[in-house]
Amino acid sequence: MTMLRAVLGGVLLTVGLLTAAFADAAQSGDALSALEGLAPTERLARLGAGARAEGEAAIYLNLDPIVANALSAGFTKQYPGIKVQIGRFSGASIIARVETEARAGKLSADVIMSGELGILVLIDRGVMARYRSPSLAAYPENFRDKDGFWNVNFLNILVPVYNSRLVSKDEVPQRLEDLLRPRWKSKMAMDSQSYYWFGALLQHLGEDATVKLMRGLNDQNLHHVRGRRLLTQLIAAGEYDLAIETNLNTVISLMQHGAPVGFAPVRPLFLRPSFLFLTRAAPHPHAGALLIDYLLSEEGQKILAAHDRTPAHPRVSSRETQVLKGLEIKMPDPLDIGRRYAALGKKYTELFPGAK
Repeated sequence: MTMLRAVLGGVLLTVGLLTAAFADAAQSGDALSALEGLAPTERLARLGAGARAEGEAAIYLNLDPIVANALSAGFTKQYPGIKVQIGRFSGASIIARVETEARAGKLSADVIMSGELGILVLIDRGVMARYRSPSLAAYPENFRDKDGFWNVNFLNILVPVYNSRLVSKDEVPQRLEDLLRPRWKSKMAMDSQSYYWFGALLQHLGEDATVKLMRGLNDQNLHHVRGRRLLTQLIAAGEYDLAIETNLNTVISLMQHGAPVGFAPVRPLFLRPSFLFLTRAAPHPHAGALLIDYLLSEEGQKILAAHDRTPAHPRVSSRETQVLKGLEIKMPDPLDIGRRYAALGKKYTELFPGAK
């Protein structure tokens, strides 16, 4: 498929393992069972009353403070009297926090927004609740678990970024093989932990072709930098000519501030979803459910779009969806990548000895 909207409608996420993982799990969704079957107006009234009685919703996430605070402010404006307690963590820190709290038998978060590694921890710990938000009616089936345990909230598009002062338009790579040209020898950088991109390539190209490509890239004398945001900033500063993989929203944000950067439409580009869950033993289940409804609503998704995130809601456009028209974009199986993340990391460092 060549269009982002086509990807949104045609992606297949593996869900079978999630169903078995929670078949016997007790859920905080039990507290919300009285809402099932109610008319939308009555359901919202009861959910809102329960949320106001609880007074707050707590969410763990990995978002910039500006974006997280904008979402919180939007929710509080729509539902006065219900606070949002935000716990900001890196992806790895969310995992550590969830594991620690799960072992202690108590999660402080009602809602968790995380990537594929976080969802796998939740599967292992059995801390997800089944919750089917009415906001999901507009979403593709592939962006919601058929058993109600998770939803896709927004998307990261992984792209190469280049310095537009150092790279002419006719030099911009169009294919993966273009990255192996002599032009890029010692001029490229890469995140030292691009394990997800590596896993996506393995799914798309197969092992032999991917390993061959990785070895070719290693022969290009890559510079390894930890962190895609830092990597993109270094490209803007002219430290390197091109970085192989970063987030499109960071590139667009820098472009809007006048930075000399652009993204290379290398075929294919890959999506990386962010997931949203209600916890099984949520301290504030009504407020948590209401927060999920809001985050998945058009209003909540428009806030994401306004802050250069690619919303999962098919009716909400963004700068990313506009600049990606006509490009080949693929969605790998993120849960498969997550399950193999440690093995991918080991193989990655074998292929790139400098990525330590």
